[in-house]
Amino acid sequence: EDFLANDVEEYHWVWSKHAGDKVAVAALEHQQMAAYCGQFNEVGIKLQGVYPETVWLPMVEDKVSVLLDNHRAIVRFSAWHGGGMDADFLNTFVEKTINEHDLPKQIQFWHTQAEANIAWSPELNVNSETLASALSLLRPDKKNELNLLTDSYSPQEANQQNWKVWLPAAAMILLAVIIQYGDAIMAYRHSQSQLAELEAANQALFQQTFPNIKRIVNIKAQAEQELLALQKQGGGNSSLYLRLLYQSGENLAKDQALQVQALEFTNGILSLHLTGSSIAQIETFKQSMEKTPGIRVNIQSAETGDQGLSAHLDISEQSS
Repeated sequence: EDFLANDVEEYHWVWSKHAGDKVAVAALEHQQMAAYCGQFNEVGIKLQGVYPETVWLPMVEDKVSVLLDNHRAIVRFSAWHGGGMDADFLNTFVEKTINEHDLPKQIQFWHTQAEANIAWSPELNVNSETLASALSLLRPDKKNELNLLTDSYSPQEANQQNWKVWLPAAAMILLAVIIQYGDAIMAYRHSQSQLAELEAANQALFQQTFPNIKRIVNIKAQAEQELLALQKQGGGNSSLYLRLLYQSGENLAKDQALQVQALEFTNGILSLHLTGSSIAQIETFKQSMEKTPGIRVNIQSAETGDQGLSAHLDISEQSS
């Protein structure tokens, strides 16, 4: 920090770690870095690397490398030591640095002017060479060392910013998928619940219709067997019996509190022994049955005791 003209926060820093816990560091003001990158962005050029010109200046053994181009000088004292300045300060800067760091007083001097009027100190041995273009001299001697395109200037960072633009849309899509998946799960669970309720209702109706069967394995198969046996017993009245039994079963399923204790079919009359909690249930069942044209229900008896209501009903079809 002692060598910086401005506050540390105003600089963009890049470093490269080397053997012996040494770290090479390059620093450039954020304002200058943004200005450089902005010129390329304006013309649509995507940068993959930006390097300090100092590390692109060739090193000559036991000499300080200096390049002068249009009154702008680049100096390289060692692999990671150098900088740039105006030509007016070149001699003073080079001489002072050489003396402070006990460096060789040999200078390899490249320049693009026909005559580079630098008042070199007599103590320095300068070997001059004229170039047609400074760019013909500059080349990297280490791959990807001190690339200034890091942090907020990194090409990867720019890609991440582009990717982040899609984050809200991606979040909305993910949310929609989660909601849809959740709705599907809820619908599935609701269907399973309805199936379970229907299965329970079927078992209750089967038990009411066939109270003598205590163990239910396959409702459909067992019901078919029982109906087949009743058809054999009922002879010509089997169809009437089935109609009355079907109508009774549908209406009994509406009130689970009504239970069939016994049933009998004789001379075209279906007799039911029902148990419930109140006479109102019996009346409701009777009214529901008689809504079917041709059905007649007679309440033979209805008694209320400690165990609830016990009723006997005769169900028949009216003759036309």
